[in-house]
Amino acid sequence: MSNPKILIIDDDKALVTLLSHELREAGYQVVAALDPVQGMMSAKREAPELVLLDVVMPAGGGMPLLEKLLLGKAPVILMTASSDPKLEGVAKATGAAGFLRKPVDPSALRALVEELLGPPSG
Repeated sequence: MSNPKILIIDDDKALVTLLSHELREAGYQVVAALDPVQGMMSAKREAPELVLLDVVMPAGGGMPLLEKLLLGKAPVILMTASSDPKLEGVAKATGAAGFLRKPVDPSALRALVEELLGPPSG
């Protein structure tokens, strides 16, 4: 069986590169999209097992996309640089499987991904 596929949807190219590298090193497949429209198309086309979604992006942002993504089977982890203390509660109440503040700690990311997907095979 192939390793789980993770879709990263974030408009920060440097962060996408960093997270992609970290997750590939851990053994996961990674697909990336740089805006909500690309993200929705990638989610439909790639059928990822997990989605990492930025909350604040141009073209609508992540919260409206979260509701659409939750109609699929993949759990969604929200990421944000916002310091709003209520955001984590809102994310979880909306159905997000996890919440990470930016800058994302690679070890926290790996732990949360493994908690949701299990370790990659191989």
